[in-house]
Amino acid sequence: MYTLSGIVASTGIAVAKSLIISSNKDQNQHEDLFAYDVDLERDRYIKKTLLFSTKLLQIGNPAKDSLRDLIGAAAGFLNSADNKKEILDLISSGCSASIAAKTVLLENLDSFIHKNNDLKTDREELTNLMNEFVHTLEHSSSDAVSLPKLTHDVILITKNLTPAQLLSLDTKFIKGLILEGGRDSSHLSVVLRELNIPSLFAVFDATTIKNDIEILIDGNSGLAVVEPSEEIKESLLSRQDPFSDQINDESLLNITVSCAVGAINQSQEKNITQYAQHGLGLLRSEFLFISSKTEPTEDEMTQTFYKIFSKIKLNAPITARTFDFADDKKPLFNVHLDENGPLQGYGGCVGTELLKKEIRALLRASQGRKITIVFPLITRISEKDYLISLAKECVKELDDRNTPHGTMALSFMIETPAAVLLAPEIAKEGDMMIIGTSSLAEYASAPCPPDSAFTPVLAKMIVMAAKAAFEANATLGIAGRFASRTELLPLFYRLGVTYLVAGSYNINKLKAVIERLNLEKDLKPSFNEALYCKIMSIYKGSELADLINSLN
Repeated sequence: MYTLSGIVASTGIAVAKSLIISSNKDQNQHEDLFAYDVDLERDRYIKKTLLFSTKLLQIGNPAKDSLRDLIGAAAGFLNSADNKKEILDLISSGCSASIAAKTVLLENLDSFIHKNNDLKTDREELTNLMNEFVHTLEHSSSDAVSLPKLTHDVILITKNLTPAQLLSLDTKFIKGLILEGGRDSSHLSVVLRELNIPSLFAVFDATTIKNDIEILIDGNSGLAVVEPSEEIKESLLSRQDPFSDQINDESLLNITVSCAVGAINQSQEKNITQYAQHGLGLLRSEFLFISSKTEPTEDEMTQTFYKIFSKIKLNAPITARTFDFADDKKPLFNVHLDENGPLQGYGGCVGTELLKKEIRALLRASQGRKITIVFPLITRISEKDYLISLAKECVKELDDRNTPHGTMALSFMIETPAAVLLAPEIAKEGDMMIIGTSSLAEYASAPCPPDSAFTPVLAKMIVMAAKAAFEANATLGIAGRFASRTELLPLFYRLGVTYLVAGSYNINKLKAVIERLNLEKDLKPSFNEALYCKIMSIYKGSELADLINSLN
């Protein structure tokens, strides 16, 4: 028995046999076992083509005429518009850049040589050059992992994992996760917390553990115990039910506290009703489909959303964020982006057609209810205006088809510096603004890793957005990892926050603190101009900490 330490990504305690997910050594033979990001593969191919062509021409310039002709022909063939189109089409269909290039270039080479008789004697050299180029596109073995089919309870151990890879597995068998890499502010950690999978990140040399060894993860203390004794297992496995100690008297609360929900595995479906009693504060919809190998249809999305919405009690909120495929949340299916128009370069990494299908599905699934649809990652007023028009267009399309649907309200996530600065204009249009504290914290500390502390920069962005919501008379919500920090609740009250979104595992803790604040201090959400001015004049973390302590 021995222990390993790491960073807690998701709390809880679990015991199961180890299963190591190792890097795949033979990528070309098992291309279907892993998913490459389409946009990254396209970018990889375009950049490598430019670099390799430049290298060829640099070699050819000082050389003798025959070699220069060969190099020029190779560069021309490599940059052929027809070849490029075929390769990019294959990448869009799911091929890696190396497989797509190898398929197209080697198949078309004979035809190219046939049209250029002078090159027939150079066939072998041209083939070698094309193979050399393909080799530059290949991923190292660390770029892809083999995803196993799970049939029994395991503790997964690997170097790293994306949310899409995790959710493509049968997560009901995943009792815990140990990574050698990872960061606790990542989207993967969000998914793990929502699935209640105890997890440790940054565990040194974790993949050296042998397969099928019993592992205990103590996600409360940040330790993994290899081959634990029966005594240790018995002492640690008595974990508290995250849904215990429910607060039944909602009249004691003067602020809406509801669940952030994304990933739901089969073993958790029985708990949807427990989530549902708090309301659906923010459905992060992309996590429901991120592991789909094909783009979900409107009917498929409608059915998935309805399974969740139908269990929400009638007076509880239903709020759903549209797809956000940014950063490490790339889906396994190919997402078609707008090549022009207001959504060109949209931070949510989703195009008009898929967005419209999703909005219609959300409306259909909320039939007879009110649903607030939230648009993420707004950075331009043109995006905001276009998304509003899309939503209204979807309502009209459903009405024209006589398709029943819910009543729509609109909201926007304030989670980028651009959105903070545009908040006075954004707040005029939506029914609610939700401040995404996790993303803002990343921007507040960039280019350094996100700070776990509540920093003056983050505080300034939050109060600027709060002031905009107050002046526009818009409902103000807080989401993300700082929403569950109970020491910040008195601050949020004084910024006028009336809507709080947190993971289900934090709901009861937050409601208990809110109940105490209401009973002891009789706090009411109201924007405090003096507090806003004070925070805007603070530049040191110690001064901000003193201010927050004084509010408590």
